[in-house]
Amino acid sequence: MKKIARLVAVLLCICMLFTSCAPVGTNGEKTADSEYSQEVQNLEKLCKVWGYTKYNHPAFLLGQKDWDEELLNLIPVVSEAKENEVNGILHEWFVSLGEIDYKTISKVPEWVGVTEENKIVCTDTAWISEDYLGKELSADLQQFEPLPNVNRGKAPVSFSSIGVPDFSNEKTYENIDYSNQNYRLLGLFRVWNILKYYFPYFEIMDEDWDDLLSEYIPKMMEGSDLESFELTIMELTAHLHDAHVMLMNGGETDYLLKKYAVPVDLIRADGKFVIKQVYGTDCSLQAGDIVLKQDDLSIEDVATYFIKYISVPNKEKLANQVFPYLLRSDNQMISLTVLRDGKEEIVHVKGVPNMLYSMPQQPLISHEILEGNIGLINPSALKDGEINTIMQELRTTDGMIVDLRQYPSDTTLQLTLAPYFKKNYSPFVTIACPSQAVPGIMWKRQVYSGMMMPGQESYYYDKPVVILISETTQSNAEYTTMSLRTGENVTVLGNNSIGADGNITYLPLLNGHKITFTSLGIYTPDGGQTQSIGLTPDIEVYPTVEGIKEGRDELKEAAVAYIQEQSGTKAK
Repeated sequence: MKKIARLVAVLLCICMLFTSCAPVGTNGEKTADSEYSQEVQNLEKLCKVWGYTKYNHPAFLLGQKDWDEELLNLIPVVSEAKENEVNGILHEWFVSLGEIDYKTISKVPEWVGVTEENKIVCTDTAWISEDYLGKELSADLQQFEPLPNVNRGKAPVSFSSIGVPDFSNEKTYENIDYSNQNYRLLGLFRVWNILKYYFPYFEIMDEDWDDLLSEYIPKMMEGSDLESFELTIMELTAHLHDAHVMLMNGGETDYLLKKYAVPVDLIRADGKFVIKQVYGTDCSLQAGDIVLKQDDLSIEDVATYFIKYISVPNKEKLANQVFPYLLRSDNQMISLTVLRDGKEEIVHVKGVPNMLYSMPQQPLISHEILEGNIGLINPSALKDGEINTIMQELRTTDGMIVDLRQYPSDTTLQLTLAPYFKKNYSPFVTIACPSQAVPGIMWKRQVYSGMMMPGQESYYYDKPVVILISETTQSNAEYTTMSLRTGENVTVLGNNSIGADGNITYLPLLNGHKITFTSLGIYTPDGGQTQSIGLTPDIEVYPTVEGIKEGRDELKEAAVAYIQEQSGTKAK
């Protein structure tokens, strides 16, 4: 029933965009009563067959044929075909690619050793059936077995030494005509298939990735310029709920960023959008003001507009991705309705042009000793190789705080700091890497921390350690938290991290612009989920409106109090 409901929603969307719409059958299947509906179904099938073949057939893996050119030639033929012709057209095309001969029988090393329990099937290929493709085409695609260890120098995808997929062999096109539907569909089909076979988290998505294809084909065909193309891609990839997803267009433009910004930082507290800090003296807003409306729209509705295009883990975790877009306008005078000391007030603010606010504030110093002889490490301010010197300086402190609400400037911190907090070398994360042998399957392995790095002289820090996290803790900061929290005296305090642990992979669009996404799955050592839900602290602490108004850092205060309590207990 859930899939039927999604399909009905897709068809209703198509009806709104176009004058004719295919009716829905009693079982939720699309019927072919209108010419346009048949075109969408034909293109959907083409996208799936072309993508699956692209990542499996030697004609493409060995660089014998141009996968883009093959698709561009097929699109007009398949678009105009009748329902009973499509499978035959695609079968003839498949046969034209030649025999399935990879010129080697060498096996992919990781596939030889991986056990069944360490495989994760991420991609549903149940559509490769006689009912959908016909007997001949279904048999064509079922010929593929685990791929051998081919030279991928000219392939659609290659892999780094640690298994990260690389799509740099994808073509880019100069001076592309974005009103050309064939190229627009090429761009959509490229993105959809790369994610289908190399994104690790489809099992936790609310939507079905296959269902989204029939929704975004007509959306892509409707547009006629670069902006509509890239906004459609952004809207599609927002469904991944992956905070690593972003459009990188070389700084040419940001379609969502308004010209003028209210000069404040936002934070979430008590479930509200709260002013955290005000910049300059011309703004009459105050720290602790709760933002209710921007002009005539509720701030929640403003945020909802942006998350249509910006990929966020969920509607509660907006700080890193969406906050810089809020409280902005193309009009310099911006009207805000705020709740201040229990009363609603309307505040008119003169916006600052071309400035970003609500970005993570970076501390100036890498470490200090707080009152009470408690060490503090600011990972975002670390210099290369500095952590060993810092740990010598903090050796006699009575406790330590590592503030991972920041992004570490030293991205090896999970390895260099862990030996000070851990007695034993032990696993801290399970990583799922894309299989080179079977596109759409991931294989799991554990990663360890706690061993001294070359040239490092560590010692065991046996005092209480607190790791601070919040929804601004993302990616490497989450990875580092996972490593450090396996230490014997380490406690994680704060609120759930954003849930975008892992790497960033670049997906080339047609003109050299890129979409980024996570391609390595990150799980707890025992296989638990981290994506979207984030890391859960041992002690939950949240900022409050009152604390923000008073300029307090309530998480840091709670960390100091916890360390003092633990030290006091030990002293007794």
